[in-house]
Amino acid sequence: MKIGNSFLILIIKQNKQLRKSINYFVFNMAVSDMFTPLTIMPVTIVQIISGSKSWKVDSPWILGNILCKLSYFLPDVSLVVSIISLLLISMDRFVAVVFPFKAKLISSKVRFIGILCTWIVAIAVHAPYFYTFRLVPYENKTHQCSSDWGPAFDHVETHKGFVTATFIIFILVPICLLAIVYATIAWTLKMNNKKTKQQLSSHQTDRDQQHKKIIRMSVAIIMAFVFCMIPLLVCVFTRVFLWNWQEPPICAFRTVVPFIAIFMLHSWSAVNPCICFIFNKNYCKQITSFLRSRKTSVEEGSRRMQAKATSSRKLLSKSSSV
Repeated sequence: MKIGNSFLILIIKQNKQLRKSINYFVFNMAVSDMFTPLTIMPVTIVQIISGSKSWKVDSPWILGNILCKLSYFLPDVSLVVSIISLLLISMDRFVAVVFPFKAKLISSKVRFIGILCTWIVAIAVHAPYFYTFRLVPYENKTHQCSSDWGPAFDHVETHKGFVTATFIIFILVPICLLAIVYATIAWTLKMNNKKTKQQLSSHQTDRDQQHKKIIRMSVAIIMAFVFCMIPLLVCVFTRVFLWNWQEPPICAFRTVVPFIAIFMLHSWSAVNPCICFIFNKNYCKQITSFLRSRKTSVEEGSRRMQAKATSSRKLLSKSSSV
């Protein structure tokens, strides 16, 4: 997942042609998705392999606590940033298709403010993690990174409220909004297609085709998100509302099932760049061009090294003969 997002970031940053419209938000999603392979996934994999939920870094205490908080804070912030970015992409396309004459009002400055807001909102929503997540005593004099809203709040009821609110605000509502927005865009494009060729300019036809490609890519990303999100939602809601955030009585629900759910959710970070490369030929062309240029530079560097080595050997042979 890290390689795909790194390529997306690299090609958008290096190519001025890609620094426009939707690519700003794709870039933002790629940056946020980079946090996942560096935080929660390594922690989860270590817990599965070791068969223990004990926190491996608990000394010094401050460092262990900081890593505990960040390991859960960053991936959840990343997820919300990506979801809001999807909403911004849909609104950007909505204005471009439904109100094409107002599309110019969405300047680079407006997009930058929108991107900044995705991070501000995500960080603000998950700021309580710095209070709730902490190291607590675990078995065999070890510690576990655990979430607890106490003593300031009742843990079970507060956590139920937090999970429900975040689910409604950042998953259910965005999915409904995305469905409405893209349905409106699809209907508008369909109406445009019904117009006669005499009424439509070639420029407008090409523009509609470009919109369709972007919409297909966005819908594919949304469908992948829903598919990857469902297992974790089942796990979280069963544990919060069925078991009151206690250890599940079924052994598989303690380790294996949560790991699969978390893995599927964060695999969305790896799926996103793949979808972008599949649906956007410009990305593929740019990455191919980049890899070729890197290959050429490596070959040139190798030839220079060989030439230097050859000249060095000749000088040594001359000096030895003298």
